[in-house]
Amino acid sequence: MKQNSFFILVLLILFSSTLFSILTPMANEITLALGLAGEEQIIYINSMFLIVGAVSSLVWAILGDKFSRKILLIIATLEWSIFTLITTLATDFYSLLIYQLITAVGFGAAIPLTYSLLVDLSDMKERGKKFGLLSAVYVLGNGLGQFLSGFLIEVCPWIVPFIVVSIGGFVCSILLFTVKEPLRGAKDKLYETLDESFLGLSYKIRIKDLKQIWKIKSIFLILCFNFAMFIAIGAISSLLIAMLKNDYQFSSTIATIFLIIIFGSQIPSGPLFGYIGDKSYEKNKKGRMKMVLVCLITGSLFYIVAFSLVFTSTEILMVIIFLLLTISGAFFFGGIDPLTQATLGEINPPQIRSTIYSLNYLLTITIGRSISLLMVGQLFVFFNNQYRPAYVILAIMALLSNLLLIPIFKFLPRDIDKIKSRQKKKNEVKQE
Repeated sequence: MKQNSFFILVLLILFSSTLFSILTPMANEITLALGLAGEEQIIYINSMFLIVGAVSSLVWAILGDKFSRKILLIIATLEWSIFTLITTLATDFYSLLIYQLITAVGFGAAIPLTYSLLVDLSDMKERGKKFGLLSAVYVLGNGLGQFLSGFLIEVCPWIVPFIVVSIGGFVCSILLFTVKEPLRGAKDKLYETLDESFLGLSYKIRIKDLKQIWKIKSIFLILCFNFAMFIAIGAISSLLIAMLKNDYQFSSTIATIFLIIIFGSQIPSGPLFGYIGDKSYEKNKKGRMKMVLVCLITGSLFYIVAFSLVFTSTEILMVIIFLLLTISGAFFFGGIDPLTQATLGEINPPQIRSTIYSLNYLLTITIGRSISLLMVGQLFVFFNNQYRPAYVILAIMALLSNLLLIPIFKFLPRDIDKIKSRQKKKNEVKQE
């Protein structure tokens, strides 16, 4: 039953990540079909979709820390499935905007509630691996969205990818009824004896509770690190097809294939580095975050070299070198998210995990990616309509963000020891 529940959550993440990646690759076709003023309106809608999804995720997370996460996921998934289908009825900019923003409300529940359930479904020693698999599926879903938009748009109307994703959402809604919701903190030995008085928290999240959360410095520091990371790399996958077509003169089909190949390398890297991180954590409390440092430095260096290359699509040798470098860079970057997610799971009390994962999603996926996109847009104009220099700058920023790991290495062992110490004292009091 536990494996069945995990599989359903993985399937939900797959279609949820597909949902927000199908719009921008069809910007030109949708602009023509709906008579929009320009492709920038599609980019605006996509940006607003992410923002609304992030804000709603915080609301869903707060509800998830009080009510059944399973029921909330069913409601949210049905909502975004229905309005994804209704999006196909859009006739102009405003109807498309409204339908997509309503869709984003349900979409916002997927990340915080699914991650919260995953923590309680997984043993502590296996969380890095499970988060790695979930991260890999998230990347696969992004690729699936790009695939649907990049290939089907050449033979089908723009509404077809939306119909396909909505059907997937309806299937997930039905399957969610079979999920057995785990007890909160059921797999957490650190919290077995802790009641709601720990850190002054209850299942109802209040502002004063959030203030207590920041007493665990590692939580705040990891959120800051993830935020900086997505500012650095958030736009790289989103605009890669546009960059390949504009800077290197690849066709739309070839650019889409390259994107799938490059970021497909993250499918095995997430579980792999998650597993390595789990083994390192058994020996050293900083083990997972040390593996993050390795992935970050190595991936950034590969990206810097790759995006510094100047060539055209006809130079086969340079194309191969470029692919090998970008694939290697993406492979290492694919290990970062599952390791940080697993670390967050270790240092958060079970009662407020949904909220923390929602804050993480709000900072990284949305605000960080939005800033990254805005930066690339400005740099694109500054460098005479070229994406490549902006990508080099982003890769350098990613490399520099490793400095934020220094304070994490300092406070993480202390925070873990503090939690263990409180648990020990609690046990001693109960025994007396």
